[in-house]
Amino acid sequence: MTTRLELITDADEHALEVASSALDAGQLVVVPTETVYGVAAREDRPEALAALERLKGARRTPYSRAVSGFDALGPRLLHVPRIAQRVAERWWPGPVTQVLRAADGAWLGLRVPGHAWTRALCERVGVPLLLPSANSSGAPAPRELNELEPQLAEQVALMVDAGPCALGEASTVLQVDTASARVLRAGVLSRADLQAHARGVVLVVCSGNTCRSPMGAELLREALEQRAQADPDFLPPHVISAGTMAGPGQPASPGAAGALAQRGLSLEAHVSQPVELELLESADLVLCMTSGHLAALAPHAAALGCELELFDPSGESVEDPFGAPLSVYASVARELARMAAQRVAQLCASTESSA
Repeated sequence: MTTRLELITDADEHALEVASSALDAGQLVVVPTETVYGVAAREDRPEALAALERLKGARRTPYSRAVSGFDALGPRLLHVPRIAQRVAERWWPGPVTQVLRAADGAWLGLRVPGHAWTRALCERVGVPLLLPSANSSGAPAPRELNELEPQLAEQVALMVDAGPCALGEASTVLQVDTASARVLRAGVLSRADLQAHARGVVLVVCSGNTCRSPMGAELLREALEQRAQADPDFLPPHVISAGTMAGPGQPASPGAAGALAQRGLSLEAHVSQPVELELLESADLVLCMTSGHLAALAPHAAALGCELELFDPSGESVEDPFGAPLSVYASVARELARMAAQRVAQLCASTESSA
């Protein structure tokens, strides 16, 4: 028989004890979140997973995990992208599920519940909790416990009643990799919020920041915008450029400006800037024109935790066309456009797998 327990306060110790005991026994527990009610199960109880699959009406693993923070996954997450850290700082605890790649290559959906009692339950249990919405496949998710489907209520051991959930709408699901993100479900957050706070940052680097890096950045930006128009769920990263030996405030070279003008692009607004620690701290991915640039930045990038690669995905350096005729600049621009297209394909492919 299913027990219904009314939550007295967000620190209700009795409710925590009863719920954690049920979860320890491999049973299912309906719990409140700030969005909708969810059905919780310990991920390390095979009988709980089997019961969850029967309840949901289909095999939908992997389910998202409710955790108290990234540390709850331990070595299962070898790397937490900086985008994911920024999203967590802004919206956790709260209605955002982040889908990250685990050490074994699989995708893991993680969420820190905004409901204080359920978050305390995660901490009490000490292992991630599987926490899909408390509804059968295709049915609406319940904002109040009285909206729970009767046949579903019969399959759980405990229902914790905290009244109406504050938001009543599913969490936003965001799939995140090093410098790119994809909206798997819009949920509570608007696209404007995600564009403002969940986009990656790519820094393109050459020497003087007047030729190769401004051309590469503009061509990469164009390719990303084209991909985003064709793939609205893809959140393209913001692209900036700088130079390891750049003086501040210089325009793009005439050759670079002319080569991009031939492609219908403008570098009129470009102003050179040196690579500084603040820029590296803001970047998720740094793309260097040569192995020399990469070697110069490697110690700083390692200390700051940003990814560092060559602009060319095949690992070749892009030589400086400074002082060469426009035809040489045009040839470099063609190569940079090809490399930019390959980079965009990589960035998109990293988040195209379903969670």
